Amino acid sequence: MRFLRFIYFAVVRAWQGFWRNAMMSLAATATVVLMLVLLSGLFIVIGGLNSGLAFIESKVGVTAMLRDGLTNEQRNILIADAEKVRGVASVTYVSPEEAMNRLRQAYADRGLNLNTGGANITLQSSLEIALTDAKLGTSVSDALATRPEIERITTQRDLLEKLLGIIGAIRAVGIAALLLVGLTVMFMIVNMIRIAVYSRSGEIEIMRLVGASDSFIRWPFIIEGVLCGLIGSVITIILVALVWDPIQPIMVTVFQMPTAVSRDFLATLSAVVLGVGLSVAGLGSWISVRSNLSSAS
Repeated sequence: MRFLRFIYFAVVRAWQGFWRNAMMSLAATATVVLMLVLLSGLFIVIGGLNSGLAFIESKVGVTAMLRDGLTNEQRNILIADAEKVRGVASVTYVSPEEAMNRLRQAYADRGLNLNTGGANITLQSSLEIALTDAKLGTSVSDALATRPEIERITTQRDLLEKLLGIIGAIRAVGIAALLLVGLTVMFMIVNMIRIAVYSRSGEIEIMRLVGASDSFIRWPFIIEGVLCGLIGSVITIILVALVWDPIQPIMVTVFQMPTAVSRDFLATLSAVVLGVGLSVAGLGSWISVRSNLSSAS
């Protein structure tokens, strides 16, 4: 019961202190919101790119274009040998007729008709090789490249590496921006608590004279800073929730592939926002109290 009374006292004093220095408190809270909005944007973009990466990895395979004139026996032997190569999950034969049907369907998906001008076009047959791991594409290609039945081999490894490079660049820039804004947030909260400590130096002295412990004096100031993080986190979560439905089709349009923008993703993002907001604000408050409270006595 005594502990609960202390918690109630600390929260009430923190709330009063928050509004006593309203301009500084609201400025710190706004900076917290800015930091968390940047964090949310980075989290969403990286989540979309990672989802796209997983999608591409699932589609990355090796396509072996076959030479003309292969017999069924030669093709079957090649398929059997390819299935034994380390990293190969499955091998699918695509006949020239199936390749032409796919080409027509690709045009139809874009609302177009394939017009050959009356020419009789025959596409190459191929083997589509699915991989157990996208990273094994190069080794599978090397293992099959010397086969006389194969004319050339293509992979989507370049696309995968390009996406990995984009993710790395965005992550690096985003983390640098977050660190900069996070330091700004901590600086503002440190200064907010410093002003609060100095403005209440008389009260602090009286509390010390009547025997108040250091924790009794410190915790209202720490909670005051945490309130900035809590309010900023709640505002950011509300903002993200409001734009969540429009975000989903935009993600698919931007990345041109399925993305991980789901309700579970939103719940995870909300938890991250809340945790980061409270942690940064709490750390800034603790640093300020440790460095400034003793000088106010």
